[in-house]
Amino acid sequence: MKRQLFFYWVPYLFFTGYLEFGGPICIIKKRMNLKIMPNMMKSKFIFICAMSSLMFACGSKNAEVKDGPATGSIQIAVDESFQRIVEAEKTAFQDNYHFAKLNLQFKPENEAIADLLNDKVRAAVVTRELTDSEKEVFTREKISYRSFKFAADGIALLVHPSNKDTLIGLDQLKALIAGQQKSWKSIGSSRAGDVELVVDKANSSNIKFLVDLFGLKNSGLAVSAAGSNKDVIEYVKSHPNAMGIIGSNWISDGDNPTSLGFIRSVNVMSVAKESTLPRSEFHQPFGYNLALKKYPLRREVKVILKESYQGLGTGFVNYVCGDMGQLIVLKSGLIPLTRPITIRQYQISQ
Repeated sequence: MKRQLFFYWVPYLFFTGYLEFGGPICIIKKRMNLKIMPNMMKSKFIFICAMSSLMFACGSKNAEVKDGPATGSIQIAVDESFQRIVEAEKTAFQDNYHFAKLNLQFKPENEAIADLLNDKVRAAVVTRELTDSEKEVFTREKISYRSFKFAADGIALLVHPSNKDTLIGLDQLKALIAGQQKSWKSIGSSRAGDVELVVDKANSSNIKFLVDLFGLKNSGLAVSAAGSNKDVIEYVKSHPNAMGIIGSNWISDGDNPTSLGFIRSVNVMSVAKESTLPRSEFHQPFGYNLALKKYPLRREVKVILKESYQGLGTGFVNYVCGDMGQLIVLKSGLIPLTRPITIRQYQISQ
């Protein structure tokens, strides 16, 4: 009897405005007054019968239950460099859609894409497009994928707070990573000792971006792995000759106490395409320089989605690329890619 009463009340509450649908989930408004109305109109009765049939069909054991744009649970692999921004997007999304659950897995970029290819996750947040061999997997399995760019950030170079030599050209950075140059003096600095290059992980998107940019091989690089972007910052803070390589979103949110603490504990280097360029051509990886593409280590962040229907992955992508999601991107110090932004220059008097 309880099941019959449930299916009787669901269509009635929906028809009278006391119930809202959210995918397979029904939400009953708090202020409703449960009261049976004996004299229902004929049209209401027909509607009840139709809705009851629908609900019985959905409740059958043989029916396949899928997630919807705002309901269900999925796995998403995220490049560790973008942990902060994706966690912020997840929190806001789930606050708006209480029946949605996004399970984030933070790992190196190549592992994130491998999990996507092997059906371990529904989506991957990365910086690169799929290779031809990776695309072939989708073609062979007759499965489509979609790629959505939603933010731009940069590779940030950090040095110890005592290090005042904060200018570097791409030619000098390439020589350091390749092991062609080792000392600070070899790149024009007055500082003694060798440069200690530190990245989060050996196969992370941070170092892969630089390897691809400079046309280097993955082996024989003069870099050490600290474990995570946060660990890189901590290492640079305590090692005067260190140069850390991280994603700029870890130090770009001026409203976040953790991000502010990070940026106040290190110096951020200014980068130019060539070390011989004038001082005005050296830029830091922050908003204005990223938006106008002045910073030479700028990159784009995207979601690669493997979903053949309008599921929770589609709902999350729509949110991230929509107005609210792009405001979160902007607040985090990154550049929105799906909504226009206005840039104004101000003259600040000393």
